[in-house]
Amino acid sequence: MVSKSGRPFRRGQLLVSCEHASCQLPTRYGTLGLPRRALTSHIAWDPGAREVAVYCARRLKRPLHAGRYSRLLIDLNRSPHHPKLIPKESFGVRVPYNIGISRDERRARIRRYYEPYRRRVLREIEHVIGRHGSCVHLSVHSFTPRLGRQLRRADIGILYDPRRPLESTLARCLTQDLKERGYHTRRNYPYRGTSDGFTTFCRRVFPASVYLGIEIEVSQARLQGSSQLARTAQAVADCVDTVFRETYRPGLAGRPGTAS
Repeated sequence: MVSKSGRPFRRGQLLVSCEHASCQLPTRYGTLGLPRRALTSHIAWDPGAREVAVYCARRLKRPLHAGRYSRLLIDLNRSPHHPKLIPKESFGVRVPYNIGISRDERRARIRRYYEPYRRRVLREIEHVIGRHGSCVHLSVHSFTPRLGRQLRRADIGILYDPRRPLESTLARCLTQDLKERGYHTRRNYPYRGTSDGFTTFCRRVFPASVYLGIEIEVSQARLQGSSQLARTAQAVADCVDTVFRETYRPGLAGRPGTAS
């Protein structure tokens, strides 16, 4: 893959993060008033997302930034003033200990658990840009295949900002490669790439010329059981590696290295 200047992107320009990697909670918070079994369900984290992120980071020999605690404590993928930063409910399930929390408690969670993670990733992005000229940030998530009555008819979603040409081209390349591997892949699905999220926040900090933010959303239906999870994680990592190795010229609609 080549940058706008024509120089190839290097593996060193890749940064992998996984904001909803864990369903754990600090001991002081117990279960936040929920049944313990709820903490292992998708309301508390993105099951399988960490494994996909690990495969990608290992395959391209890049460090992984992963959230340590459940999004029920504080959501690392939300902006600081988002109403669901500390969710009162998640996927329709009330979180008792998050209802009516004090301003001091809110500030304490932001200071202890939210800001340190965000600062680490932002510093890494700055370091990568300073060393290599640009940064490709892959933020890995998973989604439940059924939300209420809605069936989400895709295996993988690639989220990006269509107004950023390099992101658009990279998203097309990833989508096409995953389709060729047998995965029903859609762009900006099941969420819009411009909705509130960490990559959206980073786009406000770093210009399009040096920062590419891509969210990879994998259906949890494709992450059931250790063998299927491993196959899917390997396929995503292979895809990212392939797209990084091949070259394309920004703005072309075809495969990397092809004319439109």
